Amino acid sequence: MTGSGPGRTDILRRDLARFLKTCGFGVEELRTKIDIVRSEFADTHGYDPVEHAETWLTTPDSVLDEADPPLRVEDLGRDVAGIRLTCAVTADVYRVRDLLVARRDVRVIEARDYIKRAGPDGYRGLCLVVEVPVASTGRVRTVYVEVQIRTGVMESWESVATRLRTEFDGHVPREMLDELRAAAESARDLDLRIGALQRHVEERSEADRDAPPA
Repeated sequence: MTGSGPGRTDILRRDLARFLKTCGFGVEELRTKIDIVRSEFADTHGYDPVEHAETWLTTPDSVLDEADPPLRVEDLGRDVAGIRLTCAVTADVYRVRDLLVARRDVRVIEARDYIKRAGPDGYRGLCLVVEVPVASTGRVRTVYVEVQIRTGVMESWESVATRLRTEFDGHVPREMLDELRAAAESARDLDLRIGALQRHVEERSEADRDAPPA
């Protein structure tokens, strides 16, 4: 697009709305696939590995507010639409990841593991970017959807960290950053302890199933 003024902004807003609407359809498509994964896992293992699922979709206004002109829709990143999955234990985070990646109708184009290697501030979780085909009248368009998978403990930590980043406009004081990292280590230890208890429960359940009838 060329030119400037309200006309160009209106056209850009319209194009953004159309593009983000398609991204929203992609989120719903992926949400359905994830629901299938959860259902199949529950049928096999007796419980749902995902405790909570939440979707998000960027609005045209937020894109325009944050963008440095000139902006083109095709230049938008891969984080405008996504799904956040919360699991009870770290093992389930990886189980959900593996089941999702194994699907033939989901193509993972980027994967970042912040559980094995935490972020600079201590953030932990899995982040995937997947391609999702969205069929409309006369065409199929591929959109990107970000998938964040973490435990409830990781989610609680990230909630507080996000509020701190917002409060200090992304420039959190060093002493608070140090406290964030320390809290992240404590959260990691708690996840490990909870995971150990979960494995104990699973081992007892497997032993009960394999035991010969009395």
